[in-house]
Amino acid sequence: MNHREKLLEIYQNLPEIEINQIQLPEEYQSYLVEIAKKSFSSKGAYTVLVTILVHKILNPAQDIRYHQAKMTGGFSGRSIDTKYITPTLTELGLPAMAESGWLTRSLEQPYPYTLEYEGKITPVSLKKHF
Repeated sequence: MNHREKLLEIYQNLPEIEINQIQLPEEYQSYLVEIAKKSFSSKGAYTVLVTILVHKILNPAQDIRYHQAKMTGGFSGRSIDTKYITPTLTELGLPAMAESGWLTRSLEQPYPYTLEYEGKITPVSLKKHF
C-alpha cells in the first residue's frame, strides 16, 4: 500500500472515528484539535504533519523526526508529499499547499522535527502543537 492509498483508507474511515477514541494523551489530542483549526491558514504545517503521520503508519519503525533523506536514518518527506499526499488532499477538497507543504521554508529546514525544532513556524502557538 502506498501513501495515497493509506491516506484514502484513513479518510474513508473517518466518519467512524472520534478524536477521543484515538489512543493519545489528552494533551496531544488537544494539539491535533488546534492543528485542525489552523489547517486552512497554515497549510504547510498541516500537510507536513499529514505526510509524516501517514508515513509513520506505513513504516512504524521510521523515526519521522528525520524528514529528509540526507539526515541519518531519514526519509524524503517532500517527495512523499509531492507525489502522494498533496495531490490526494487536493482531490479530497482538504487543505493542501499548491505543490508541497515542504516548500514552506520554515518546514524545509535541515533540522529534525523535535520539541526544540529551530524552524520558524507561525503563528508561534502552532509551533508548540506541531
